[in-house]
Amino acid sequence: MSDSDDDEVLGEATFEILVRDGQPVIAGSYFMHPPLRQRSAGFDSSVPGRLVVTATNGSRWYVDDIPSTGSATIRLRPLPSEPSEGEQ
Repeated sequence: MSDSDDDEVLGEATFEILVRDGQPVIAGSYFMHPPLRQRSAGFDSSVPGRLVVTATNGSRWYVDDIPSTGSATIRLRPLPSEPSEGEQ
């Protein structure tokens, strides 16, 4: 076994959430270091159908239009940061 085997990437870094019947169950990351876990999850009242997940490191992620029935694993996307006052 060579040292180059240690550098092999086994998959794409993702942060995903399992939803069941439209409700968040659990989120976790794959191939990310340090790993992310779900601290909280809730629906965004200003964007219908958007689920926002806060990770253990404080970062915020989202997914739109989650299925209302059945189970699905969905890839989350980083929530764009809001401009601070004075930026536009």
